[in-house]
Amino acid sequence: MTMLDVGPSRENARYTHLAENRERGDITLDRLSDHEWRVTDRRLDEHDAPSVLGIIEQTDVGFTVLEINELVAQWTAESLDEAVSLFVTADQE
Repeated sequence: MTMLDVGPSRENARYTHLAENRERGDITLDRLSDHEWRVTDRRLDEHDAPSVLGIIEQTDVGFTVLEINELVAQWTAESLDEAVSLFVTADQE
């Protein structure tokens, strides 16, 4: 009888759960320059690739948001706070 390794699937389920339930307080901004921030999920180890959620860059037209997950998406926000809120996935009550 062989045992199956369920480690990776449990980790994927954990990442999915965390991604679907991300609140504003779970998000950390790491300043990369005077106009760029790395967006991370503070609930994950900083060396864990899924902890990086994306990049925010301040431009002449606002804040460009590059979200990194299974696909890459890009938006423009009017403020840094609005840009960060794009990474919030938990239902707000």
